[in-house]
Amino acid sequence: MGTATAFSLIDKDKNFIGTSIGAGMGIEAEALSSKTAQLPDIAFETPEKVIGTNTIDSMKSGLIYQNAALVDGMIDRIEEEYGSECVLVATGRYASIVTPLCKHKIIHDKDLLLKGLIEVYYKNK
Repeated sequence: MGTATAFSLIDKDKNFIGTSIGAGMGIEAEALSSKTAQLPDIAFETPEKVIGTNTIDSMKSGLIYQNAALVDGMIDRIEEEYGSECVLVATGRYASIVTPLCKHKIIHDKDLLLKGLIEVYYKNK
């Protein structure tokens, strides 16, 4: 969860099934501030309410809460298509902000990529 947000499915036998890739919060925030006339750059902080009462809080809500809803919705669709519940792991720059707001139980692993690279190294050593 960063420049792009990707959902990848790996089966119980550790086979990669596929992925879905969309724009991430970084791209969304950049587009809001650079492609609109008067929306500013904002900090990635969770606002107190889903419905903002000023421009900054409204933008924060849109980025944070809408992405949490997107994650929940994609998980529901993936599990329905796959036919069973999945173990959910999130990584990336904004995962620690978004996953606590999700309705699903999601493990946040900020070091997942490094762990994978270490495993690849040892398998090829």
